[in-house]
Formats: sequence, C-alpha cells, structure tokens
Amino acid sequence: MDICQNHPLPDWTSGFEHRRALASQLPYEEYTGPMEQPAYDSNKYRLIRLPNNLVVMCVQDVGAKASAAALSVNVGSSMDPMELQGLAHLLEHMLPRGTEKFPGVDEYHSYISRHGGNCNASTNFSRTRFYFGIPSNAFEGALDRFSSFLTSPVFSRNCIDRELCAVDTEFKGLLNSDTWRLQHLESKLSDQSHPRSKFTPGNMDTLQQSAKDHGLDLQEELIKFYNKYYSPDIMKLVVCGNHALDQLVEWSVSKFSAIKSKGDSVQRDLGHPVSAEFLGKVVHYETLDDKDVMIMRFPIPSVSAMYRSYPFYYINHFIGHKEQGSITAHLKRQGWATAMLVSTNFGKEDGFCEFSITIKVTQKGLNHYEDIMRVVFAYVRMLVDSGPQEWVHHEISSQLQSRFDSKKKSKAVSQALSYMYLIFNKYVAPEHILSKGSLCDRFDYNAIQHFLGFINPGNFRVFIGATKHLSVDCSEVEPYFGTAYHVLSLPADLLRDLASNDVSVDGLYLPVKPEPTQAIAATKSSNILDNDALAFKHTLLKLNDNFELWLRCDGWSRKADGRITLSINVPAISSSPQNHVMSLMYCDMLKNKLSNDLDSAEHAGLKFGVDAAESTIEIHVEGSSNKLIGLLIAIVEEAKAFKVADAQFLACKDHHASILADMDNRAPIELCRMNRACITKSNQWHYKLVASELAKLTSDGMQAHVDSLFDVTFFKMCVMGKYNEEDALDVADSVQYVLNSSPALEYRAAKPRCFDIKPGYYLYQMQMPNSDCVTSAAECTIYCGWQMDDTETAMSLILQEYVRANLIALLCAKHQLGFKARVSLLTNLGNRYALCLQIEGKSNPMFMTMYVNRLLHEMQQQLVDMTEEEFEDRIESFTSVLEEQNTGARGGKHKEQVRSVASALDVSKQQIDIVQSVTKRQLVEFWNKHFLPSAALEYTRIDVQMWSAKTWKPAESEFENYSAKTLALFGCLHNEGFDALDIGRVDEFITVSIAAHKELSENSKDAESLIAELKSTSMSASGAKCTGGEGAKHAIYTGIALELAIKDHKTFGNYAHIGCTDFTTAGMAKTPDGIWLVTDHQRFQAMQRLCSLEASDVAGAQVY
Repeated sequence: MDICQNHPLPDWTSGFEHRRALASQLPYEEYTGPMEQPAYDSNKYRLIRLPNNLVVMCVQDVGAKASAAALSVNVGSSMDPMELQGLAHLLEHMLPRGTEKFPGVDEYHSYISRHGGNCNASTNFSRTRFYFGIPSNAFEGALDRFSSFLTSPVFSRNCIDRELCAVDTEFKGLLNSDTWRLQHLESKLSDQSHPRSKFTPGNMDTLQQSAKDHGLDLQEELIKFYNKYYSPDIMKLVVCGNHALDQLVEWSVSKFSAIKSKGDSVQRDLGHPVSAEFLGKVVHYETLDDKDVMIMRFPIPSVSAMYRSYPFYYINHFIGHKEQGSITAHLKRQGWATAMLVSTNFGKEDGFCEFSITIKVTQKGLNHYEDIMRVVFAYVRMLVDSGPQEWVHHEISSQLQSRFDSKKKSKAVSQALSYMYLIFNKYVAPEHILSKGSLCDRFDYNAIQHFLGFINPGNFRVFIGATKHLSVDCSEVEPYFGTAYHVLSLPADLLRDLASNDVSVDGLYLPVKPEPTQAIAATKSSNILDNDALAFKHTLLKLNDNFELWLRCDGWSRKADGRITLSINVPAISSSPQNHVMSLMYCDMLKNKLSNDLDSAEHAGLKFGVDAAESTIEIHVEGSSNKLIGLLIAIVEEAKAFKVADAQFLACKDHHASILADMDNRAPIELCRMNRACITKSNQWHYKLVASELAKLTSDGMQAHVDSLFDVTFFKMCVMGKYNEEDALDVADSVQYVLNSSPALEYRAAKPRCFDIKPGYYLYQMQMPNSDCVTSAAECTIYCGWQMDDTETAMSLILQEYVRANLIALLCAKHQLGFKARVSLLTNLGNRYALCLQIEGKSNPMFMTMYVNRLLHEMQQQLVDMTEEEFEDRIESFTSVLEEQNTGARGGKHKEQVRSVASALDVSKQQIDIVQSVTKRQLVEFWNKHFLPSAALEYTRIDVQMWSAKTWKPAESEFENYSAKTLALFGCLHNEGFDALDIGRVDEFITVSIAAHKELSENSKDAESLIAELKSTSMSASGAKCTGGEGAKHAIYTGIALELAIKDHKTFGNYAHIGCTDFTTAGMAKTPDGIWLVTDHQRFQAMQRLCSLEASDVAGAQVY
C-alpha cells in the first residue's frame, strides 16, 4: 500500500566532508554540496553531522537581534508503555528539571526568563520537541543549559510529583477542546493494538495511579525510557542567530556531541490504525462548541518521499477550490454548509496519513449529510475521469515558486522551528532541506491517479459533530475526554450509489484552463520602479477630508510582490450592537462572494482579505505588484455594490449565531478579557447582547445597512511595493471615486472610546457559563504609565517584560501549581498603559489573585535588591527583545502600519534609545508610583474573576463580609474535600492565627500544623468530613493560602485609602479589604469619564 517503499533513500554520505571545530578541535562532518534556497534569502546555512549522528542546521541571520535553538526527537507517545500512558509527555517535563552541570531544578527556565527569552516544549504521537529564543548576548549560556538536559539529566525524584501535577493540569485544560476530544475519539475507534490508540497527554490516573497499580517506580521508568529512546540518531537540531557560522558550529559540536548514540530507536512499519473494519461508518459525536461539522476521513499511505511531486497539492487544489462549479460553491448554494477545508494529516513518515474533507455544515446540512457525500464523490468521479491536467500542476508550481522566492523572514524561534521540520524527513536530500514542502516542480501523472484511487466510497468514514443529535442517541462514551458518541454503518445501498459510475450532481464542473484575458487586469501604469530607483522610506502623498495616502518603499521593493492596505473608517459600524454584527456578517458574505468571483486571482498567487474592526472596514491585497491595483479596485467595486442573497444571509446568520453561542465555551482566561473590555470600553458589546440583536436581523434590514454603509467614510491607504507616486495617487483617486462617500469630518468620524477609570481597586466576578469547565481564571489589570510620556512609555515596556519573565520563573521555582499565565501591556485604555496579568488553573480565583499579589511583591523586592550590573544586563537583554520585535514588524503588522505609518519604525527606535537610558532608581520609583498600593496615590486596578462551577464560589454577601484571604483559604479547603466547613470559623481561625504567628517561616512545619489544627477544630465544631476525591491534589493550595493569609497580611494591607469616589450610589459595595465590587458594569461606567482612543490603539481589537 505504501508507495514510498519504491523510493530509495537519498545519499547522505558522499556530500559530506570531515572537519574539526576551530576552538575545540572536535570532529564533525559538513555538507559541502549545493543547497536550494529562496532567491531573496540573505541567511547563511551550514548543515553538519556530529560523530554521534546528530544532524544540525546552523543558520546565520546577520540582522537578527535574538537567537534560538530547536531540537526534535523522533519519539513520542507512540512509544509509551501501555501501563504508563503519557510517560513521553512526563519525560518532556522532567528533562529540563536539573542536570549534572546545572543541578538547580529551575536553572534552565530561570536563565531563559531572566534574560528576556522564552522556552517551550511539546509531545505528540511521534515526536517531542524542545525550543527556546533569547537575546543573542545570552545565547551561549542558554545553549549550554539546553544541551545539558539532553546529555546528563538527573531526574530528581522530588520533581516528579509537581511535574505530574503540571501534566494533569494540562490534560484538564484540554477537556473542553473539541479538537482533542475528536482526536481521542478517533483513537478509540481504531485498531487498539496500534500505538495511535494510546492516550497522548497522560494524567494522574494513567501515570501515578497506574504506576502504583503495576508496582512500577516512575523515576526508574523515566530513566529507562530516556536511555532507550533518546538517541542522537533520531534527533535533529537547529541553531539560529546573528553569530558567525563557525561560532554556531563550534557551540553545536562542543555541547551536543556528548549525547550518547543508541542507534535508530524508532519503531518502524506501524501500519495504518484504521483498518477495513472501521471503514464505511458514520460516527455521530457530541461537541462542546456550538459548531456543526462533518468530516470525511480517507486513510492513505505515506507521501513523505514525494515531496517534489506531492500529489495532494493537485488533489487539494481541485477538491478545495471555491469558484463556481466547486463542491464548496454547491454546498453553500444549497444552504448545507458555510465553509470547507481540505487537508492531509501526516502520522509517521514510514506509516500512515489521512486525507480529510472538513465541512462546516448548517443545521440543514446535518439533515443532508448523505447528499453531501453524493456531491463529494460526484466531483471526485469527474476528477478521476478527466485525468491529471499538467497545466494545473504548472500553475500550482509557479505559485509555490513565487512564494518560496519571496519568503519573508520570521523571528528567531519561528525560523528555528520551521527549519527543524524541514530536516526531519529521511527521504529529503541534503540539497533540498530548505525547499522541502515549498516547491512542487515534478508532474507525476501516475502518483496523482494512484492517490485519487484512495478517495473512494470503500475507503472512508464520516464523523458528524453537533451539540445535539436529534435522530441519534449518543450513548457510548470515550473514556478519557468523556465524548458521547454513536457509531452506525453506512447503508449498503448508499455506498453502492456513491460508487456508481453514473453518480453525478447538476451544477458541478471542473475548472477550465483560463485564457490570458481572464486573469486580473495588470496595473495600467508602466512606471513600475526598478530596485535601484527605490529608497527605504515612508512618504505621505496626500491628506484631505476623504483620505490619507502613504507610499512605503522598503523591503517589499526587493521582490516582485507588493501589498496595498486600505482602512475605511465607517461611523455606522460602532453605533450599535446591531450595526456591529451586521458589519461582521457583511464582511463574511463579501469574502465568500469574492472567493468565488476572484478565485483565479488566488490561483495566480494573489491574496486578499476583508475584515471589520471596531470602526473600520479593512481591505488588503498582496501579491504580484503588476496585478494588485486591478484586484483592489475590483474588490472595492464589489464591496460598494454588494447585494444580499437570502440563502447566503441565512447561512451567515446561522454561522454567527453558532460563534456567539460558542462564546460560553471560551477558556476562562478569554472570558476575563472580554468582560474587562465591556467594563472599560464604551462600544464593546457583550456577546449575549449581540446574540439577541442577531436574532432580530432580516435580509432586508441587512441590505439597507449595506446600502448606507459607505455614505460617510474616511480612508487610509498604504501602498507598498514597486510603485511610484503616480500609481499610488491613481489608486487612491479610483477608490474615492468608487466609494463616492461624503467625508467623515472630525466631528463625524467614528472614534473608539474608553472610560477613564477613577483611582481605586475594583473587582468584577462571574461564574463560568459552561458548567463543565473545571478551571477558573483571574485577571489583574493595573494602570501605569502615561502614553504621551516617552520615558513612562519606556518604563512600562520594561516592566511588562520584567514581570513576564519573573512571573514564569517564580511560578516554576516556588510551586508547580499548573497555572497558565500571561502578561501583556494594554494600550487601549485611554491615555494610560495598564499591565495585565492573567492566571488560569484549578484553584479558586481569589487564591490566584492573592498569589499574583505575592509574586508582584517578590518582583518588587528583587528589583530593589538587583545590582546595577544585573540591571544593566536586563536592560541590554530587553533592548534585544525590542529590536527583534521591530525586525518582525518590518515583515508584517500591515494593519497597524497603515494607521500610523509615519512613525511606526522611528518610534520603535526612539523607544529603544530611551529604554537604554532608564536607570534602576527610575524604575523602582515608577514601580512604587503605580504598583505599590501603600505608595501609589492614584493606584488604579481592575480584577476580573471567572469561577468554575466545579469550584466553591462565595455569595455576594460573603464577598462583602469576608476578606480575600478568608475566601481564598476557605475555597482551597473546600476543593480539598472539606466542603462542610463554616466560613465564619475559618475567618475567626485566621484572625487568631495572625495574632499568634506574627512570623510564619515558609519552609517550616508551621503551615502544616496550623492547617491540621484548622481542619480538626472546624470539623469537630461543624461535623464536617473530608469527602476525599481529588482532595490530596489540592492540599498544596491550602498550605500556600494559609501562608498568604498569615505571613503576607501586612504586605498587602487594606485598599480603603485608595481613591475618593463613593460608588455606593451606583449600587456597589466595598469588601473588608477596601475593594469595590462591580455588580452592574453599566452603572459603574456611568460614574466614569469617557475619553477617545487613537485608531492605532485599537489595532486588531477583538470582536464581540
């Protein structure tokens, strides 16, 4: 079945020559042959092989400010012992936790964070990968620690329990993911003797409990797994930075040659997990997201060896296209689907793949899934009968070649990861390492026909996902994720019908070879500039009441590609929630229409997009410079003259209703962000309000909205590429002529507005709408520097990076609590910045908030204790991070640039200069001014908490009557299993304990004895009994909560002195800690002052 078996392996011997590293004189082999790379690629590459058979790609990117490394091991969960499923994932967690050279369990993560870098790792079915990015001046130290945990890990027994907790928490975070639920449902419905049937993430039951049940020692099993499988023979490494290639080679050879070779330890020839007994089935399964989906899966052999003729480029091109006559167009016309995606999922290079057709079906489509199958197989029959067309292959090949040659640089980590994937396929010759998967220059007629043969009615199964299946009882349950499902055999007469040579559907036809005149018209101007005529600059060409026009000449001009970005300010969009959702629907319907009408443009290598932001319609086109202007004008004409079709309207309305209904299933951390936006911004509509307005919409009302949408506008345009001023002015005039709008003068322009929150500490808390969600979240937003002050801007940026790095380091170093953490600097809150910290995990949000307070206090103390030399090192590292971000901005972020093109790069350079001038004393004073409640005269903070239904949540009266430390400790005890405790006794106990234990040593037995005393006295008084369950897992939270309550009570004190506004008139109450409880955000907003936001502040704002 595997066509790859007929392909010989490439020669990885004759092209290599023996070398020695310059400093260490250690041996290695270097590839000296040619290497195919993009035409405009300025990177330098060196492919080497170490004596232990580790293959390394060294990449020199001279302009980069950061460096990165990525290593992948060709072993994953497929190698897990059946009695310890998840062991590969646990090993991924354990490896960085201490080595012989760096015994500190957090040394690797702390070093990366301390220098402003980031690191991560992941495990899937067949591979485990580790990677990091860091400023270049700290790269060698990071690489030293990185290599050390691969050469000499210590597997500290003390770390196993906390890493088990982290693995278990990760698993619980996946429980609400329909992607993971489907993946493991498919594993359940496949050959149970195949490794694919294993449980990839692992949890407490499959690791800790199973080890006990089988009499296994986890530490010994981890060491055994590592010694057996972690061989350099199946590893690939990429090191990428601005260092000289000789230096990158020296580090690679000297640091990684010590990994011991164990030979090729990968299991081969696994076979396909989906055998004949699992085919011809329809699997109905229940989803959590309110999105109905139909997935047709076809098992196919591996195509890894066919990377230069990849037949699925051709097959995907036909089956997945969207123009008239296509499967997608027909399903939309029938009202059965809103979108379709075609993909090939790879399993292992020697094993198996799957070809998938994923269809987002409507409610109507769910009832016509058999008809949808008929449409798919009718189209495939036409494709088979017509035979492979070489002109289509040439079109695809030309497009891929153009993208390859004009490939833009990405950040260091992204580059390292992408190169790592390229060098892993054993069938790829060394000269094709950089172009693998990017080019398709061989037309293989027989291979296309061969693989089309697998897309037949005898070789597939169907998965249909919906929140409710009216005609099917999903009574079976997948054991790990709890997915309810039911399997039925497809009717024999249906399969015969689908396999018939006579199967056909009216309206389906294959694309025909376009005539030259059918292509998008080329730009009329013949003044396309040569490279030598272009300078690196931004030029404001025109500014009037209708538009603002910029011409950008820089890196884009080096290649044939260009980009034009058009941002149309439309006051009507943000005037009401109804107008907001209608504008979103309009953009979606317009994109669908354009996808059909302009599909030939996409095939010619052109890209376009249409999106609605808070007050703008964003249009961009990208591709060959001599075609873009014609494409842009065609899009604007269609946008202006758009007519709403009833069927399209209903399908789009159904689609947005599903999106809005699915908002309840968002992660707690995301719901925190959305609720905070509703509190702080005047035109941020809550998704439930938008859903109620959506239900009222009619097709006629939608058309009326579209007809008046562009009556009043102001647009900004940025033209990038090989254009001169005349071209840019002509296209702006053409857009203005087509829109024919009245100018949106200053008083008429749509301006996003936010509330200037008065000083004080505010808390908004809600219960998670999804009762099945097991995690909670807390978001702490603390206002800081003024955006108009360059020095405060620089210090806000520094503190964002300082807090981000230290938050990760402290979470790892103190306790492995399994929390997800994010840090960001908000710029859309008026004239001030705000530092936003988000925490998600299985504890109660009040505990998370107090834990954040503790960490902030420790960060402040670290900053005060930092030496001047350490501070200067931090500033230097952060400067490199800023410069790397600035480099990334040159290759992207075009929507932001069109809004503020004049200063996008200059401001970044200015910020970097100011950052370098900031002193430690300035930063400490800035911290105290904004983050230290006892010293900050205008301390302003908004906390948003989302409480899981699985976690005890205080009643409103309990928020008002008990302190945060009481609520946090009581919640931890409740989760531990003491669910009959009396909160009043816990509060009394804390008061007494504070008086008796003025100092509580963090590492002493005091906390344990106090907790034991609390539990025993409270249980004897109330008759409470521990209900067991997962109680033991929560004991660590209880101990920390007690420390926070007793040890830190003076550190955080009371916030009653902050602010002078009395919010009781708005129906708000104050907690004993002096925190205002926001119960009605509209009444809260009524007591705040509105201020406008600059357009650049809302770039990329989230909808709903």
